[in-house]
Amino acid sequence: MFRNANLTIMLVVILIPVALNAAFEHESILKTDMDAPILDVTTNPAEDLVFVLTPGAVLIYSIGDQAILDRIPVDNQFDRIAYQRDDRLVLTSGKPSRINIIRFSRLYDIDLTDRAVKGPRDAKVSLVVFDDYQ
Repeated sequence: MFRNANLTIMLVVILIPVALNAAFEHESILKTDMDAPILDVTTNPAEDLVFVLTPGAVLIYSIGDQAILDRIPVDNQFDRIAYQRDDRLVLTSGKPSRINIIRFSRLYDIDLTDRAVKGPRDAKVSLVVFDDYQ
């Protein structure tokens, strides 16, 4: 009898999951007020950009700079946004049933002040070479 009771107690202890107390840390990495209603949000895989869909625009928000980098105008009908690889945004709407895929490219401003240049400084195209001679 005691053997069956011990076996039953052992099975109950093994089969009942142990309650674990877990603690979580958290920090706010993006907190801002928007001028327009937010319809949907997505991020890129590097998670340094947040794409905020508002009526008539996609706002590109930099988490590092805590600022809006750019605004892409879109139709007011779109109410969902998703990020796809190769810097593409997929916008969809339920009524009317529509889809719009936008490819975006990042443009970087490079300050050439006090840098060695060859040719006119106001040229339409600048070729910049980054070299490390060590």
